[in-house]
Amino acid sequence: MMKAFCQPTLDRETWIDGLYPILSQSAAIAYETVNPARVPCTNVTGDARVRDGDGTFTVRVIVPTNAGDYSVYVHRPEVADPWLVEQITPMAGN
Repeated sequence: MMKAFCQPTLDRETWIDGLYPILSQSAAIAYETVNPARVPCTNVTGDARVRDGDGTFTVRVIVPTNAGDYSVYVHRPEVADPWLVEQITPMAGN
């Protein structure tokens, strides 16, 4: 997920098209307005780690990048559904 997000050199259409498959519907609408050139990370620098969540329907993971850690909130409405990203946020203090 963060590998698709951390691509500030892509044009907006290519960037958002790469994110659509992993975004929830509401996140897709929100991230359509983001200019990828303003995304400070260019790569993931380590393994994601679970921060909190119920582990079944919602999970918040921390992903280290070359621009600091990001908090990624993922959700799925049913256990058989794929995890979809609701929000990607830089961690405070980065």
